[in-house]
Amino acid sequence: MSTLLALAVAGCGASPATEQPPPGSGGPVSAQAAPLETGTLTLSPVADAYVTPDAPDKNFGLNTAWVVNRQYAEAYLKFDLSSLPSNARITSVALSALAYDGYAYGGDGSVYTSFVSDDSWSETGITWANRPASAGTPSGEWFLWYDLTPEDKLGVNSSPALIPVVQGELDGDKQVSFRLHSPGYKTRYRSREYSNASQRPKLVVQYELADVVTVLEPEADARITGSYWERGTNFGGSQELGVFYGWPETSFLRFNLASIPPGAVIKSVKFSATATRGASPGGDGNTYTHLVPDNSWGEYSLTFDQQPAISGEPLGAWFLWFPGYATDPHEQVGVNDSPALIPAVQGASDAIDRRISLRISSSGYISYYHSREAEDASKRPHLEVTYTP
Repeated sequence: MSTLLALAVAGCGASPATEQPPPGSGGPVSAQAAPLETGTLTLSPVADAYVTPDAPDKNFGLNTAWVVNRQYAEAYLKFDLSSLPSNARITSVALSALAYDGYAYGGDGSVYTSFVSDDSWSETGITWANRPASAGTPSGEWFLWYDLTPEDKLGVNSSPALIPVVQGELDGDKQVSFRLHSPGYKTRYRSREYSNASQRPKLVVQYELADVVTVLEPEADARITGSYWERGTNFGGSQELGVFYGWPETSFLRFNLASIPPGAVIKSVKFSATATRGASPGGDGNTYTHLVPDNSWGEYSLTFDQQPAISGEPLGAWFLWFPGYATDPHEQVGVNDSPALIPAVQGASDAIDRRISLRISSSGYISYYHSREAEDASKRPHLEVTYTP
């Protein structure tokens, strides 16, 4: 400790280091997010049927047509959303069905779409008597006019009101049910059992893939020191990590990337650690991040004498300036969000063991950080990864 104090005091009168990594040197530069990917998915119903009070206990689920007819008939459709990406952000929805005849009795002839929250109804079990309730406010409608002359007409509801309904069910049980009803007109439609698949009902969903952010704590971390009397000592169980230009002293961290789906595209990476104290003697005060290709080091066996080697140029850095001695408490957060981290994490995510090891070090300053053993989880080191599955 006396040597540590001497080194800190020797530099405490120096001006704060102002050196920052020049552009292109892997310094702390914010990554730019790539445009979101988009897609369109056309779904057929997994169940559809109409019900009528004229036969309250009869099921019509296997008919090749269904009817919407004022108070005399209404239809139910259910769609399975599980083929949509889990991180899809719905941008538009269009529900359509092909009518082939009908009659305009008068009054409000629109065919309204109402959300049905209960997806437990079955195609071969639903009747007028056991039909599930629907939402009071419709989610859009279409209007078709008939005078008893058969003619194919496509009813399409592309109301924005459908978007939150489908998004909510995608984020929920991944099934969505609708009720179709009309106050005034009668129309007949092809059902999902109709022989021509192109004339069956459809739900067309457009979406963009939202980026997913995951925050990872180290699965292992440890500092090592080159001081003569401690170079063979392991500090893996310590609540503190450290970097010190004088011994030298560095710290290793390993993160498990298994929670990121295989094949995910890494968009940005932010590596951070909360400093507890430090000193700023002068010179290059950056704390650099290096990639460690060997993930086999042990948290409770790592020492200075058998530390794994680093690879290549630094993967960015953070800069913290400390106003006092290395023993004075002074919490601040170091953040490295260099784009150089992205290919390193991408490569590790695509590798077999799906782990990445990093080393932090400094050639001019002293800083100590909360380790993964810290009681306050918010102050433990973090690797924040933004990706598209």
